[in-house]
Amino acid sequence: MTIPTPLVADTPESQTPAPKQPGWWRTNRVALVALLVLVPAIGIGVGWNEWYSYYGYGARKVTAVEVPDKGTVKLSGAEWGPIRSGEITDTSKLDMPKGARLLAAIVPVTPDGKAVSCDPPVLVQQSTGREWTPMRSEIGLAYSYDENDKCVSDLADEKDPESAQPFSLTVGFVVPDDVTGPFWLEVDPRGDGRFVRFSIDP
Repeated sequence: MTIPTPLVADTPESQTPAPKQPGWWRTNRVALVALLVLVPAIGIGVGWNEWYSYYGYGARKVTAVEVPDKGTVKLSGAEWGPIRSGEITDTSKLDMPKGARLLAAIVPVTPDGKAVSCDPPVLVQQSTGREWTPMRSEIGLAYSYDENDKCVSDLADEKDPESAQPFSLTVGFVVPDDVTGPFWLEVDPRGDGRFVRFSIDP
């Protein structure tokens, strides 16, 4: 009969140390480097896109042509002004929101010959920069060809495009009761890097 060799307890010398696990920073170093590169790139990309959509290639005009009080200015093939403005106090037949008032402005436009085009005017509070766009159908005013809220390019006779007739921009703005002037009425003619700015205080 063979006597088996007795088991011997492992000694520290006989134990193989477990391999050291890499730290979290080392394990994720590729992702961290990617983040260091991508986060600034995304920030720059988003910022550039926002700037470009607001200002790029004439998306928003930045040069105002100020019109003197009760005066006119020539820009983009037309004479603009003089402006008339005021508050419409009888709004009983209109669908006006509570706590609001209706400001109106009329801008005569005299083309040099060819029809002019422009975007709808914008009302800007001078002290805060808050902006309002024209409202018509939203408050129950029917469209009228005689009361344009933007320049239209078909005001010239199709047979004679040099025969554009004078017309008036007629716009209304719904503003909160607590909003006070003075305001700017800004008209942006197409085809020019500038816009017309009237100062009003209805």
